[in-house]
Amino acid sequence: MNGHTHVSATEAVHNRLRVWGSVAAVVALTATMVSPAHASETTDDADAIASLIQEAAPATDLSEPGDLVAGELSTEAGDVQSIVPLSAEEAITVTSANGAGEQTATIDLPDEIDVKDGVVADDGTVVFAATDDSGDAVAVQTLDDGSTRIQTVIGGSASAHEFGYRMSGYQPYQSDTGEVIFVSEDGNYVPVAAPWATDANGNPVETRYEIRGDELFQIVVADDSTSYPVVADPSWQWYGPIWGMKLTRAETSRVRDYAAALGMCAVFARQVSIACSAFGSYIILQANLAQGDSPAKTCLFFTAAPVPGVIFRLGC
Repeated sequence: MNGHTHVSATEAVHNRLRVWGSVAAVVALTATMVSPAHASETTDDADAIASLIQEAAPATDLSEPGDLVAGELSTEAGDVQSIVPLSAEEAITVTSANGAGEQTATIDLPDEIDVKDGVVADDGTVVFAATDDSGDAVAVQTLDDGSTRIQTVIGGSASAHEFGYRMSGYQPYQSDTGEVIFVSEDGNYVPVAAPWATDANGNPVETRYEIRGDELFQIVVADDSTSYPVVADPSWQWYGPIWGMKLTRAETSRVRDYAAALGMCAVFARQVSIACSAFGSYIILQANLAQGDSPAKTCLFFTAAPVPGVIFRLGC
């Protein structure tokens, strides 16, 4: 015997179901029995939701819990500082290093869940519980690599299954291969990790991103087999000094020629290791698509991180 209690796979599933069921009950009970004035006086419900998220989320490490000062949780992870106000009306502010010094950006909580002010769980998760008895919630975490993860807890089939995210001064874009970035007016960009969603049985739920105007929406597609609550999330990845290259409209038109595409790749390859023989063909394809984009032609933007050489077509 090694001193550990053996739990069968069946028992593990039953344990998970009990945890998720009790968490849903905690959220609903909190919404109906705890007044907003007293919501910040206990972390029991926040800890329950944080545990639910930890069960559902991909294997990642959280940063050390931050400091709560004047109604804001300030957390540092490497070169990234995240400030999460407990006021549900205020945006998250993240400051990170970049090639020009520091980049500061804000992220709004999704409007689709009407939430109370936040409560800080013991692990540093800031939980914003719904104002009704739906079991819905929004939770904000800082990961140990500095990423900002915003989870939505979908309490039931009648709850919202689409959630929009805005960054002031930034526009979201999606590549043909699915990657998403927010690009600022002055050229900074922030990658967003691929979306995920997990149901109460630990099963993946279909999910995707859509861009509507200046918002990035995560769409969760449940079916008859989905067990609630469901946890879904996008994560903003602050990579510090990252670099991207945007072509002008004339350059975008020019690189439809293979020799010009190879020349532009050589410029990009000075910053990022990439094979121009294959990348040149990718540039030509995207340049031709950019020329045909409607209602206006677009310009090519090459990213250096997290995946070097992904091409986005941005407004010129």
